Amino acid sequence: MKKIILSTILGGLLLMHVQAANAMGLFYTNAQYPVTATGVKSTDLSNLKKGESDALNVLWLVEIGDAGVYEAAKEAGIKQIHFIDVREKTVFFFFRRIKTYVYGE
Repeated sequence: MKKIILSTILGGLLLMHVQAANAMGLFYTNAQYPVTATGVKSTDLSNLKKGESDALNVLWLVEIGDAGVYEAAKEAGIKQIHFIDVREKTVFFFFRRIKTYVYGE
């Protein structure tokens, strides 16, 4: 009986953590990965504006912030999006921060 309860608890914790898009560290994650690119060709990437937005989750009980693409683009005044990156930092289920970076003109 104890093994069944322990397996259920561990399985539930694993499923709670699996909702991360691409970053999959069970106990710790600190990764940045691309989400999308629009196919817009730009020869000089240094001229692109960079906007960012973020959300913070504590103990899977409280989540605050807006890590949306629209919020990041609005923050930097971007009208045409070239590509989007996401950075995720997670410490088991105690802490999770997601930052969205939008690059464009």
